[in-house]
Amino acid sequence: MKRQMFFALAAIGMAMASSAAYQAGFARVDTAPPSGIPIPGYFHKRVAEGTLDPICVECVAVSDGEHAALIYSVDNLHIPSVFFKRIFQEITEATGVSRDRIFVHSTHTHTGPTVGTRDAFTEEENRLAREYADKLIKQLAETGRAALEDCAPTKIAAAKTVCTGISAIRRYRMKDGSVRTNPGITNPNVEGPLGTPDETLQVIRFKRTGAPDIAIVNFGTHPDTVGGTMYSADWPGVVRKTFEAGVGDGVKCLFLNAAQGDVNHHIRNPSPGRAALARADIHFHMGRAVAGVAMGVWDICEEIPDGQVRGAVTSVRMPANVPTADEIKWVELFDAGKKEEIPLGSMEIMTLTSPGSRVRTLRNGPDHFDILVSSIAIGDSIAFAGLPCEPFVDIGRDIKAQSPFRTTIISCLTNGAEGYIPSTKAHQEGGYEGLSSRFAAATGDRLVAAQVEQLKRLYKNEEAKLTE
Repeated sequence: MKRQMFFALAAIGMAMASSAAYQAGFARVDTAPPSGIPIPGYFHKRVAEGTLDPICVECVAVSDGEHAALIYSVDNLHIPSVFFKRIFQEITEATGVSRDRIFVHSTHTHTGPTVGTRDAFTEEENRLAREYADKLIKQLAETGRAALEDCAPTKIAAAKTVCTGISAIRRYRMKDGSVRTNPGITNPNVEGPLGTPDETLQVIRFKRTGAPDIAIVNFGTHPDTVGGTMYSADWPGVVRKTFEAGVGDGVKCLFLNAAQGDVNHHIRNPSPGRAALARADIHFHMGRAVAGVAMGVWDICEEIPDGQVRGAVTSVRMPANVPTADEIKWVELFDAGKKEEIPLGSMEIMTLTSPGSRVRTLRNGPDHFDILVSSIAIGDSIAFAGLPCEPFVDIGRDIKAQSPFRTTIISCLTNGAEGYIPSTKAHQEGGYEGLSSRFAAATGDRLVAAQVEQLKRLYKNEEAKLTE
């Protein structure tokens, strides 16, 4: 088997090396998780009872003739960071693609299967979760290999536009001065939102010769519209299905969720038609809206010059959000049955007092964490900036504004899952996300600086200084 794999990969490499122009390929597999695995994303446990729509692993392979990169999109809430040493190893063994050019993104659907075990699960649930994690890692390797085998000569083009009216900042300043997340779309005690959504939508088009084109669509907001106990890719799944059907000609579409830590679909003062949508229909509305806007620029994407495919995955040290004396006191009050004495809203109280909360786990340290920052560069025109967390939109905006690349695709929950990382300003303002984050307020600014530095080095082709 390994001998056959070697010759197959060697043939792929020879085909790529025969042309100095770009090559690109695509592969998708339905991961088909079994019922019975818990579905993460809420403060209470949900156990999957079936599948509403396919849960997939997708991969775009892109090569400059010498080096290839693999860009994945996976339908789940996240893949815990502890799995990535094994993921990198298995993908590299199956494909020959080095760790610094492997980019594994989770769409953050709140109706996907858990990857990894938890103390709150039953023995059977943990068994199913372990088996699914093993299967998923193998499928990542197999999908990467299939994407490389699908490679064909390609021109690469890009477009940028906006998709308005489907997402909103979910953090609000209340009239009493507090900060609340999702206070209710008609809550009269809201003073105003803390920020504005980033409605930028970006499309990368791979215009292949002798094979169907490939699209990467990038937009950021929480995929948490379906709910319930049926597996679903949520609105990102609708994006790819609608886009592929609308464009036709066998086109394939991979979706990357951008900075989405503080944005979701709860629009305040919605139009009557939007307000009348049943929860079961919101993901169709959002997915079709994103796909429609992407299709609107598909034919006018601007081609980029040929160039090198480069990548970097580096470890960055970030300060821990060590609990304050007040936070420790509030947890002690909760444990003593004195919840009414805690001066916080119910969501914030749950955040601080849950069994795996930051206050409980960081009470005795550590004082820092090491996280991965990842980038893929295509020539001097396009870069993919992968953050292993749920970054706030201002983090994404700041990275794009400082990036030397003409097109910079922000991708959340890439090569790790470190929870929320608010912007430094938002962390200091307060609220649920900052309370739950393992990282101190300074992390927002440090994350932007680390990602921008990585992009600048890739732009200058200094990748040797970045890889481990």
